[in-house]
Amino acid sequence: MTAPREGEVVAGTVDPTVRAELGEIELWTATATVAPGADAAGRERLGRLSGTFRAADRIRERAGRLLDPAYLAFERQVGLDPTQPPTALERDAREVVVTGALLPEHPCHDVRLAVLAEVGVPLGVLDGRRTRGPWSLRPAVAGERWAHEGRGEALPAGALVVADPDGPVAPAAGDPPAALAAGRRTREAVLYAVRVPGVASWEVSEAVWRAARYLSGT
Repeated sequence: MTAPREGEVVAGTVDPTVRAELGEIELWTATATVAPGADAAGRERLGRLSGTFRAADRIRERAGRLLDPAYLAFERQVGLDPTQPPTALERDAREVVVTGALLPEHPCHDVRLAVLAEVGVPLGVLDGRRTRGPWSLRPAVAGERWAHEGRGEALPAGALVVADPDGPVAPAAGDPPAALAAGRRTREAVLYAVRVPGVASWEVSEAVWRAARYLSGT
């Protein structure tokens, strides 16, 4: 099987039990090399969005969330409280109500925030040095821990996770563990997003594609 090209959006495998319980769930992934100019481009993009997109109004209208409302229903299904954003990025984005600005941090953070503001799709970004494809969406097995960490508490059996061939690498909704998450020094990124019922498949795959292009500068 030919490996996906960089920037190519690929559908991950979804465990049949997940679809039986949650409906037409999909996982979309892509890899990208962070371009030298991605930092400045991210700041400019968020500045432009801050001036033209009324993120503060959307947050007020959606009870403190930037997400497409379909993701709130999904969070309830997987046992989360939709009034409490599961990612630090979305919690920090609430500051736009006060500041009027979407604040940049580093390229991998900034593409997530830009895509969330533009289309309401939550993306995750992993450091490509710490995970390898193909990626899948499945329940955690009893006793499993985050892959590539080697220690830490076991995940709850049945928790919905994004996994690589070595084990779980991120929750389906929420932040990846710090050891696996992309950060300021990331140069090879793995982007992923979960498509939930009520959101068109093309919208989620395009969100991942858009983020990969933003990072790579293409």
